[in-house]
Amino acid sequence: MGRVFETVERPPSQKDGKFFPPLADFETDFVKRTTEKTEMPYFEFAGNLNKSESDLREYRLIRLSNNLTAMVIHDSAGSKACAAMDVNVGSLADPPEFQGLAHFCEHLLFMGTKKYPKENEYNSYLSSHGGYSNAYTDLEDTCYYYEVTYDALEGALDRFSQFFIDPLFTADCTDREVKAVDSEHKKNIQSDMWRQFQIEKELSSSDHPFSMFATGNYDTLSGAAKEMGIDLRERLLEFHSKYYSADIMKLVVVGRDSLDQLTEWIVSKFSPILSKGSTKPLFKGHPMTPNETGKLVRMQSVRQQRMLDLTFALPDVKPYYQSKPTRYLGSLVGHEAKGSILSLLKKRGWATNIVSGRSPSSAEGFDMFKVTSNLTELGMKHYEDVIRVIFAFIQLLLGTKPQKWVQDELRRIGGIEYRFMEKNEAVHLATSLASTMQNRYLAPGAILPESFVIHGFDQELGEWVQSFLNPNNMRILLACQDFDVDLDRVEKYYNIKYRVDPIPEDLMNDLTGTLFYDELHIPAPNQFIPDDLTIKNNDHPAEPTKSPTLLRLKQGLELWHKQDDRFFLPRGDLRILIETPRAYESPLNSILSQLFVMIFKDSMAEITYDAQVAGLWFDVRECNEGMFVHIDGFNDRLPRLLRILLEALRHYVVDDTQFEVYSLEVRKRLDNMRHLEPYNHSQSNTLFLNQATMWRYSDKQKVLDLVSKERLQSFINTLFELTRVQMLVMGNFTEKEALDISDMVVEALDSKPLPEYARCIYRSILHDRGSFVHYERMPDEANLNSSVDLSIYTGMSDNKRERVVLDLVSLVLQEPYFDKLRTKEQLGYIIYGSDRKYIGGHMALRLLVQSESSPAYVSQRIDNFIREFRQRLVDISQKKFDRYANSLRVNREEKLKNLSEETNRFWRQISTGYYEFDRIEHDMKTLKKIRKEDLLAFWDKYVNKETAPAYMSLMATMWSTKIFQPSNDDLAQYPEIIIGLHGCLHRDGVDNVTLADVSAIVDSAIHDGIDEHKALNRLVEIYKKRAVELSEQKVKTVLEKITNQGSYVQIALEMAIKAKHQAATGVTPSSNGMQCNGTNGVESNGNSANHHITNGASGNSNGTTNGIHDSDVDELTRDLSSLKNIGAVKTPDSTWVFGEASAFKATLRQSGAPIPTIPLVPKHN
Repeated sequence: MGRVFETVERPPSQKDGKFFPPLADFETDFVKRTTEKTEMPYFEFAGNLNKSESDLREYRLIRLSNNLTAMVIHDSAGSKACAAMDVNVGSLADPPEFQGLAHFCEHLLFMGTKKYPKENEYNSYLSSHGGYSNAYTDLEDTCYYYEVTYDALEGALDRFSQFFIDPLFTADCTDREVKAVDSEHKKNIQSDMWRQFQIEKELSSSDHPFSMFATGNYDTLSGAAKEMGIDLRERLLEFHSKYYSADIMKLVVVGRDSLDQLTEWIVSKFSPILSKGSTKPLFKGHPMTPNETGKLVRMQSVRQQRMLDLTFALPDVKPYYQSKPTRYLGSLVGHEAKGSILSLLKKRGWATNIVSGRSPSSAEGFDMFKVTSNLTELGMKHYEDVIRVIFAFIQLLLGTKPQKWVQDELRRIGGIEYRFMEKNEAVHLATSLASTMQNRYLAPGAILPESFVIHGFDQELGEWVQSFLNPNNMRILLACQDFDVDLDRVEKYYNIKYRVDPIPEDLMNDLTGTLFYDELHIPAPNQFIPDDLTIKNNDHPAEPTKSPTLLRLKQGLELWHKQDDRFFLPRGDLRILIETPRAYESPLNSILSQLFVMIFKDSMAEITYDAQVAGLWFDVRECNEGMFVHIDGFNDRLPRLLRILLEALRHYVVDDTQFEVYSLEVRKRLDNMRHLEPYNHSQSNTLFLNQATMWRYSDKQKVLDLVSKERLQSFINTLFELTRVQMLVMGNFTEKEALDISDMVVEALDSKPLPEYARCIYRSILHDRGSFVHYERMPDEANLNSSVDLSIYTGMSDNKRERVVLDLVSLVLQEPYFDKLRTKEQLGYIIYGSDRKYIGGHMALRLLVQSESSPAYVSQRIDNFIREFRQRLVDISQKKFDRYANSLRVNREEKLKNLSEETNRFWRQISTGYYEFDRIEHDMKTLKKIRKEDLLAFWDKYVNKETAPAYMSLMATMWSTKIFQPSNDDLAQYPEIIIGLHGCLHRDGVDNVTLADVSAIVDSAIHDGIDEHKALNRLVEIYKKRAVELSEQKVKTVLEKITNQGSYVQIALEMAIKAKHQAATGVTPSSNGMQCNGTNGVESNGNSANHHITNGASGNSNGTTNGIHDSDVDELTRDLSSLKNIGAVKTPDSTWVFGEASAFKATLRQSGAPIPTIPLVPKHN
């Protein structure tokens, strides 16, 4: 019999402890109502929900007859609607014999219902209405949510509700989604975050379900079911039937419709969910008992890091939402100003940051408090001293007892933040509220302000919570790549090496004794809390101003300003680009800029930490053009903070300790870049091959040894000698204040003006006609995944008509692409389609896949999708086209929700150099003129290889070291489909068959006229003859994989035989049935491709091919045969494959600078 975890019958209440508040009352103040149309009963909360005074949304809290609780939110200005359902059951409820079942249930729930049986019906509906869906599984919650255009909410709600009423969990989907869960887990194997989480679970009490593996994989789901002879689907149905009860569901719906209409829909659609009582299991005990505390754990990390984590076992503190004792503790232990733990650790050169607070790995019945610090190399050697410093401060807190003035300060800041709260994304509001509502102690009137507002000060409660921060109630975890002791244990699911020892006796003696450091004290009161919260603009125009005003334009300065006339909050947002060519003129200077920024931020922390706590956020970062400074928050103290930052930035003197610490930190970060996910590497390489100036991490690593303190100081001293300042002042600032701020910036920098000709203008790479593929090995040898990032270039980004067509094509493509390659073919977990518009350069349709399969096979499946997708464009109905067009319109016309969004929109136009502030209006006018036939014409003009007169594509591939990568000779000899088929065989364990064998089998299939099944039998015979030294079980397992219906090998073999047949006959069938012979774009029949896009209008034009002039095609065609001299290989598919990206990039042309779309005339000289 497997493990059984002990549960409790009821949640704790006031009877169980003097600090417990009463359970929330969802009966009193709830008035019975009846919906108007369906006449169905529900209960509405008639009390005060305590909404923020700046929140223009309307709220209604209701309880349905089945005990489901819902927050109904009317947003009259919302372009998007959304819903979130939080089910109060998660991975803690997994059966021990099927770990990951709750997560698996989350994956499968969206795969069809009795009312809507088509498995992609839900996502297809959302996608065609500009929406998306997602879900996550936590310890005690599974949250499902979606977003959609406001006018499609009812249809989405109807489909969404059915998942909780009558899901299908079909057998076919069950089998496929196990692979998706397994792929998701494999994606996480090299993530230090997931690895640490699993170690914490591994080292928790085996009597508590926290100790189980939450994500699940193939072995814990299908593998376990097969081993026990159990139908996994049946266990899934049992799990859903047992736990998915309306009583533990919290629903949040946000829409533009009235509260009454939203309520009508919610009550009618969600009342049929069965009420089974409170089915959430409440587990007895704590994951950290005395058996688990008092331990020192050493864990090997993947990335270069030196992390110290102290975890303290706490009782459940969620009931104490009013005074929030762990927020008080976290604010002091994690403080960064003078007197803090971090301030002292930095002075000793032991740490670079510290974070403290309630652990996210908490659930009802238990909590944990964490203190986490990133240590330096010296700090790792002194980790015991670091712990002594932390406990000295904890002893200081225990000795002084909770301070009311600290709590009052937190309450004041929280009150201001809530009073002047900015509007956020509807889906973020919905998911956070749905989760918040699960706190059974949270009164109805406390739900909305819960994350902001603190009520009262309970010193006795604070003392009680603080008392758990003692060394006997703690576990220490150290994470590092290399330890000087043997790591004698290996965790099962992530293969993590670790070691567990008792906390050293001498350290424990010190921690239980008295520790004191002169430098430690309770931080001083916060001087950045705003006093003046006056709104300076009292005019409320019918329509807010649509663009900022250019106040100044002169050599060395460009100043834009817009006083808030939209949100009327005491907030400001400043964007300052300090252009200085030295910052990014070489890989070495790029490193020096990065190092300078890191040291600067570190040195400013003691001053800026209070500012950030008080609602001021700032960032300083290096960029291609120079240095970027961004500050936003309450405007009262914002200019003061800016002056402090700029004066320090201009006259910075490097400290010895800081240089030593952060030069090693830069080295560590660059080394850690190799551990990025494969798709991140592919994206980076794609950007490198499309952006004229970009230094890769490998370029920077080559010059690291040239970095010295003297060179850095010299660099800083000259960095701002010549500058050009580009500024945008937004929010609660008058024009005069904006001018004053710009004067202050110019004065603080004290620079000479940078000449216009010396500016670092962004330029894009212009690509050649043809197909080009970049091959690169994954630098992280342990990563199982590979990736493909395909860019198909679709004209120039300044073509205002075609950019809208691309947006539409991308929108139509996204869901079918995901459904085909992710849901049905299970190629990998990370799969998506999108588009990209390079400044001054090309536009591109981008198709990305991260997979365990060979990139050659993935490339073929993407190509197959592209061929098939054309037919979807041929068949698209007017109704469906109108739906997509409307979705794009709603997305683009979405009203700005906060000052940051408005500032982002304006800054994007200013920083790119286009100044196209009316872009949305122009695009919407263009959208009205686009017909559904234009999508197909665009596709044939750029994407369809058979018809595109100047087809251009770039594919960036990353190859896992775990799979076979072809040599240059292989690439020159074999078509990609043969390499892909060979890769599929290798993935499934057939590693004794060569490329020559595969090619010969395909050739023989054509010669002998056999299908893929008989060809597969020939491959099987070759494998079996060469597998004589393998075990029978190994051979049996491999054969099962490759002969299973729909296996990767069978799909690849079928594709290879078809491709070989087509090559032999010279006929290439296209997706709509037409046949193409000879040169691209010459059609022998079929009328659907006769719609062309020419100079922004539909119709044909003399002397053109699909809208591109013959002379244009000639300009795009260069003699590429010399590419072989830089190591590139031309494949039998006429694709150029290259390995060294920088050498290939050097052969390409660059774009010109963007041309402003408006005259730049300043208001002031």
